[in-house]
Amino acid sequence: MIESNIWALYVISALLNAFFLLKAYRRESRIARKLGIAMLMNFLMILFYTLNVVLDAPLIQSLGCSIAFIFLDLMLYFYLEYVISYVGWEFRFPQWIRVAVLAYLIIDSVFMLVNPFTGIALSYHRVAFGDGSILTYEAHLLFYAHMVFNVLLILGTIILLLRKRRETPKAYLNRYYGPIISMILALVFYVSYLFGLFPMHMDLTPILYVVVGLMLYFYNFNYLRSATLSITRNMIFEHLEDPIVLFDYEGMLVDHSVILENMLPDQKLENGKLTIDEFASEQSFPGLNGTDFDQEFDWTYQVGGKEKILECRFSCMKDEVGRLIGKLFVFHDVTTHRQTYFELEKSLQFDSVTGFFNKQSFYNQMPQWDDDEYWPTSIVVCNVDGMRGINEAYGTEYGDGVMKQIARYIRRRAGENSFCAKLDNGDIVIVLERTSDADASEIMDNIREEILDFYDQMPVSLEYGISTKDNSESSMEKLLQDARNSMQNKKMLKEKSASSSLVNSLKQTLAESDFQTEEHVERTRKMAARLGREMGLSDAIIGRLELLAALHDIGKVAIPQDIIKKKGKLTAEERNVIEQHTVKGYRIAKSSPELAEIADGILCHHEKWDGTGYPNGLKGEEIPLIARVIAAVDSHDVMVNDRPYHKGMPEADAIAELRRCSGSQFDPHVVEVFTRLLEREELPASLEADSKKAEHESETAEENREAVLSDHEIDIRRLLAE
Repeated sequence: MIESNIWALYVISALLNAFFLLKAYRRESRIARKLGIAMLMNFLMILFYTLNVVLDAPLIQSLGCSIAFIFLDLMLYFYLEYVISYVGWEFRFPQWIRVAVLAYLIIDSVFMLVNPFTGIALSYHRVAFGDGSILTYEAHLLFYAHMVFNVLLILGTIILLLRKRRETPKAYLNRYYGPIISMILALVFYVSYLFGLFPMHMDLTPILYVVVGLMLYFYNFNYLRSATLSITRNMIFEHLEDPIVLFDYEGMLVDHSVILENMLPDQKLENGKLTIDEFASEQSFPGLNGTDFDQEFDWTYQVGGKEKILECRFSCMKDEVGRLIGKLFVFHDVTTHRQTYFELEKSLQFDSVTGFFNKQSFYNQMPQWDDDEYWPTSIVVCNVDGMRGINEAYGTEYGDGVMKQIARYIRRRAGENSFCAKLDNGDIVIVLERTSDADASEIMDNIREEILDFYDQMPVSLEYGISTKDNSESSMEKLLQDARNSMQNKKMLKEKSASSSLVNSLKQTLAESDFQTEEHVERTRKMAARLGREMGLSDAIIGRLELLAALHDIGKVAIPQDIIKKKGKLTAEERNVIEQHTVKGYRIAKSSPELAEIADGILCHHEKWDGTGYPNGLKGEEIPLIARVIAAVDSHDVMVNDRPYHKGMPEADAIAELRRCSGSQFDPHVVEVFTRLLEREELPASLEADSKKAEHESETAEENREAVLSDHEIDIRRLLAE
């Protein structure tokens, strides 16, 4: 039974050896062929040694054993040659040793070939084995020399592997354990068998040499592939200088770089416990906008009293069908690169904070947009509100981080090919080629919404103005100024804007001098902007409309309060004084550079389409467009909202009044667009509210009807009494 099992082992090992022999040859590399030759010698050694078992002819059995010993020498020699290449010693291994080994190999082969006839190296004895017999042998001096030669070849191979192991990085040490251990076992078993320490008639050493070949094959050609995960983890997470943090698809920390623990000593980086939301929240990355999409941002931190700038890449990793498999932070130190880059480029063409072009670069580029190839070209001037407060509260470094993030939003929405430049006073100009005013407004509204959403806990917002070039009449300089003025007009209407102090002061003074309320001003401003967009007006004109809506009655601050608040009938002289508020408002606006653009609108907002208005009796399109729009919008708001001297009328009645006065008091085109807007958006919403007021309408209808015909900004009740 034992003999049959040993025989089965020989057969299996021979087949296994043949299989890997063919795999080695198919690799078609020099080192693989050396291993293949060694395994071929091993296969032939097993083949000739088994003649001792399958045949019952003493001469052939002894000749088979002798030839097997020759192939053993050749196998060990080629294993040595393979290992020399395996450890990279092909040009370091002494040539004289190779010559000596080959010389002895030839001599030993001669002795082994003549041994079956002379018994010069060993004597054979027949012993029973299974149902037959095999030859066993008794060693003589020449065979002991053969044994020493084999041992030296094995020891030389082991020494080379140990030497290479000492020069190998720790992560790759396992690559040498298998071959070294298998060769030591083969050596021990070989010596033990020859000295009779194992009571067995058949030598199992050839089988162990098959194991040696398999170990060398696996650890050279398959080890790296099987050990990649562990080695990669060691190299990336322990030795890579760029910190990495990996979360699984559920947002739990999976692994992180060792260096990150030194960077974030206060952060508990526990695998399987820390969530990505906790990590992002504790670090407060100023440029990270959620964790649901790929993005890049900069992160600045202090180490050893020095500032470090890291370029952070956040990736949502997905499989081939788009399912989330993990989320990855990769941090790269760009401190030196950024400093060098900005030092070289800052004074030449780029702004050091936003990365946009600087002012000089913009002016150098401006002539190109005079070419109609790029029309319509929309010039956007924008400015960030709240930056002063952020710089004061968090420091200028944090403020620069905010500006960088806003610049990323602008670049992403405006497109990588758009031209963006940083001008004076924090203004940013964006040139959108082949983009209409409406499309540019949509792009900027999206940018503004993203900024408001991202900085919802901070007073950060973006205001902009747009001017579009679609003909050769307007110069780029004029368009730039129009866009900047539009932006300034909008900024002046914001309570928290640094530009709003003048407007706020005038609005407060006006509120104290007249019946108008802040709610009325805000409603009028918003409605004017809506109507302007409905009419297809440019962003610059809409900006002037909004400012005019807030300040068209500013001249009333110069009218005596006893006339403004007089309850009785006004004299002709008093009425003339009140009508002077348009002229006084015009003068106030003209004296202020911020309000000069709406001065004509203030002067003419009481002019009527039929020429019966004041102060100059202008008629039709002689009246500035913004004044015609404000006249209609302001009248509408007076009609539909309660005032101290009348109740608000239903929306439907207000629309009817606007149409009735079209062509006399109001611009027909303005009324047409305005009433269509009101019927589409305002009328449906007011029907229910109007029905509840039906009882009161009968009492006040006549009074409200007369209100629209009068100068609604003055005390309408008193004018009607005349």
